[in-house]
Amino acid sequence: MTITAQEPFPSWRQRAGRALRNPLYRRYFLAQMPLVVGSWIHSIAIGWLMWRLSASPWLLGLLALCDLGPTFFLGPLSGTIVDRLDRRRLLVCTQAAYIVLVSLLAFLTLADRVTVETVLLLTLSLGIVAAFDSPARQAFVAELVGLDDLRNAIALNSMLFNAARLVGPAVGGTIVAGFGEGWCFILKAVAYVPMLVMLLTIKVPPPLRRAREPFVIEMRRGFAFVRGHAGAARILVLVGICSFTSVPYFSFLPVLADKMLNSDASVAGLLMSITGIGSVIAAVTLTVFDRLSILRLYPAWSALLLGLTQTGIGLSNSLPLTAALALPMGFAILSQNLASNTLLQQFTPPAFRGRVMAMYAMMMLGTVPFGSLIVGALGDRLGMPFTFVAGGLACSIAALAIALLPRPPEAPLTEPNPVSQTA
Repeated sequence: MTITAQEPFPSWRQRAGRALRNPLYRRYFLAQMPLVVGSWIHSIAIGWLMWRLSASPWLLGLLALCDLGPTFFLGPLSGTIVDRLDRRRLLVCTQAAYIVLVSLLAFLTLADRVTVETVLLLTLSLGIVAAFDSPARQAFVAELVGLDDLRNAIALNSMLFNAARLVGPAVGGTIVAGFGEGWCFILKAVAYVPMLVMLLTIKVPPPLRRAREPFVIEMRRGFAFVRGHAGAARILVLVGICSFTSVPYFSFLPVLADKMLNSDASVAGLLMSITGIGSVIAAVTLTVFDRLSILRLYPAWSALLLGLTQTGIGLSNSLPLTAALALPMGFAILSQNLASNTLLQQFTPPAFRGRVMAMYAMMMLGTVPFGSLIVGALGDRLGMPFTFVAGGLACSIAALAIALLPRPPEAPLTEPNPVSQTA
């Protein structure tokens, strides 16, 4: 479809939603809507359930480790598998596994037979499934839209996810208070059904069949690609640093509200909502201004903004000032992650995309539980204000170093040649 001067919408609107003109991606996007809302509902319910069963902050930290730890530990393995399999069929398997596991959690909760051990075991199982689902899902989007619209599709996905953050936690909290956690898990299981149906019925071009190498060699080739591509390596390092150092804000909002601002849980919710608004603004901005020349500026300079805002929050004991900093904080972390994701997929040949996106998930999500444990320990010993400031300064210094240091030459790595197409 050619955009002409006679098109009914202004050009910025055309750019903002152009990936939705692709019928395959449009079906995928619509199927995501209940899923992302259900994910936020589930996150509220599972944390509250663990707290109700244990009243233990340490077990809440262990729950986070079970949830995100597999993404870190299984990243090289899962990424290599994603690159060796048909991604649509793999996603069908992961959605089915999600439905079974979440339904089991719902049954045990409603039957009042759930225990701390079963919550941890089922969360660990869901985390293992997510270690395969996340890189497969991101690589699959690239197959649906192609490189021309990939940047816009990634931004639309992020906008949907962060818009759901404004609704899902409130809905989840209301359902938990009125009906119990089990009904939240039922909604989450049902939310996977549209995605599963879409994947079973969608018609996509057959994947390219490539000559296979031994599994371990293919895994090493993924690491070799990242080492040989200076841009990809720097982005992954920066994503890991940002996720690790921003843990104090996102994981310890109750402590921020209580100890640093002398407020209650409603303030923690307010700050999270303001941060979510900043994230939505970032996603909307990057749906329009997504030229590669612009996107290349975002990872380092957004990381610098993230570090500065977190440092300011650590030094603040004023609610208005902290609330004012929460908006650019949300903008910074989402624009950093979104631009990094987009650039990595632009850099990466399709044959390596699963492995590289698994490494991205390792850096963005897999570092969080470890950061939570370290931040919790430092907060107990040195205080949370110091922890906020130290993390913010570390993030700012790393961002400046990566932004200002000269770029080393990149060693290109060629993609394996396709030999045929499968049916």
